This record gives sequence, C-alpha cells and structure tokens, in this order.
Amino acid sequence: MRPGTMVKILLCGLLIACGGTSRTTLSAAADDPPYRACPYQSYELHLSSFCPTPSRIAGVLLRTSINGGRPLRLILDSGAESIVIGSKDALSAGLSRESAMDLVGLDSTPASVGHATTVQIGPVCFRNCPVAFVKGRVVEGADGVIPLSLFSDFVLRLNLPEKRLGLIPYPQEGNSGGTATHGVTQHNLLLVDTVLNGKQNGYVVMDTGAYCSAISAEVAHTLKGFPLPLAPQVHLAAGTGAATGQRVSSRVHFAIANQDLIPDEVVALDLSNLSRHYGVEVMGVLGFPALQPYVLTIDYRNQMVKIEPNLHTSP
Repeated sequence: MRPGTMVKILLCGLLIACGGTSRTTLSAAADDPPYRACPYQSYELHLSSFCPTPSRIAGVLLRTSINGGRPLRLILDSGAESIVIGSKDALSAGLSRESAMDLVGLDSTPASVGHATTVQIGPVCFRNCPVAFVKGRVVEGADGVIPLSLFSDFVLRLNLPEKRLGLIPYPQEGNSGGTATHGVTQHNLLLVDTVLNGKQNGYVVMDTGAYCSAISAEVAHTLKGFPLPLAPQVHLAAGTGAATGQRVSSRVHFAIANQDLIPDEVVALDLSNLSRHYGVEVMGVLGFPALQPYVLTIDYRNQMVKIEPNLHTSP
C-alpha cells in the first residue's frame, strides 16, 4: 500500500467522556443526582451483540426505555459518563433542553442535556437521569450509549463472553474482595494503571464502547520499528469527531490486574484531548475487542477492577 493511503475505520462511534458547562439554570430537582427506583437486590441483565459491520462484534447493547418510550438499543459504555442519544429519540421521549455540555473524545462536540423521569433497563429502574442528546445519530447501528457507571450502586460483574451484566448489592463492609487493580474513578470512568510492554507505566482507559484499542502517538514513537515507512494512515471516526492515526505493527502488551492483555489491533493517535479532560496523562485506550474474552468485576465505591478469563469458555 502506498504511503499516505487512508484506511477508514471506526475507533468508537461514540464519545469517551462527557464534560462541559451548564448554559441555563437548572431547577433544584434537575440538580439532584439520579437515583435507583427498584429494590436493592441482585439482578442479571442480558446483553446483545453490537455488530456495526457483518461478522464483527464491536460491543454489547442494553435495551433501555426512557420515559416509557420505545426500547432503545444502547451500547454499554464504560467510557461514557451520561446516557447519550439522538435528538429525534430525545423528542420522542419527551426530553427538553435544560442545559448544554461538551462531549469529549477524539475531539469535542456540543450536546443538549435534559432529565428523564424514568430510565428502565429490564427490571432495573432509575429516576431523574441526565440524558445528553445530539443532532443526528450518535453511532450507526445503535440508538446511543449508556454508561456502565449508571449501575455504580452495585458491584458489577460484566461477563462479556456470555453477554451478561450482574448487579450485586454491596456487602456491609463494601468490599468485593479478590485480587484487583486500583483505578482512578474521576467522572466514574475506568482509568487504570498499566505497564505497557513491561517498561512504561501510565494510565489507560478501559472502554467497552471503543471499537479498537489505541496508544498515544508519544508512546508509539518509543516502540521499535514505529512508524513503518509504508504503514497506512487510519481515519478514525467517532461521535465526537474524527482524527488520523497510524496502525501499530508491533505487539502491544497491557499488564493490568495480573492479566496481560494483547489487542489484535492497535492504532497510534493523539490522545491529548482525553489527557486534558482527565487531568492525567492518558497513554492508551483498551477497546471492546481486547476486553471481550474477559469477565470484569468493577467496584466503583472502592475504586477496584478485577479482570478474569471466562472459565466456561472453551479454549
């Protein structure tokens, strides 16, 4: 392939984070945080596959009803901070613009924000949930995204191979136990310590809503053989904008929580927008394909993440 050839792929058809400022004054009720409106007990939610292209699973979906409306197919996204849908679905759900925010990812894009009276996911119900909405579609093939942190009242067991999300009430001591890694939970995101290729320490975002994995351009230039003279550039499209990166040909190992994660595909790109948003240097993003073989136990309260292979999956 000739130098400068563009290969268009989707890194994530959605945002990685939300941030911004309110541009209108909210009522006292809108300022209140969302709250659970169902019994505090164990639940198991069933997920379905998100396949934006044939024969490729790029995420998992939760059927979600907002204000009693039609079920929406929302991507379960550990890298999102709010529910985000398109403006047409927001109108159908009776949402009105109360404030505005910027959605932060590869770039930033403006969004309106309203509050849903109810958000229903199977037997689990939340009230007074902020919902961001944008013009057009958030991502092709789905109706939007729903943050994993919405369920942070529970210890979460996200079994990606079997497409199940277990919600487990916290024990009285609030400890999920087991060997885990401490994560940074600014904005309720899975920003965790990692060691890359046994040498470099830093933070990566574990993002179930990203279609592939990435490392920062600065980190990529420390890898042997990068960049290859004939390596194609990659156009990365996302709900928050687009960017140009480059495929990384060498194997990249992310050591997290006693597991060595090796994505099949890694793209090098500018992650400075994320670093500015989080306030720490982000050196990579672990997308859904890299996380798909694992069961993730996430304890937002104690800032812990545990990664285990699914023992019921045949080798």
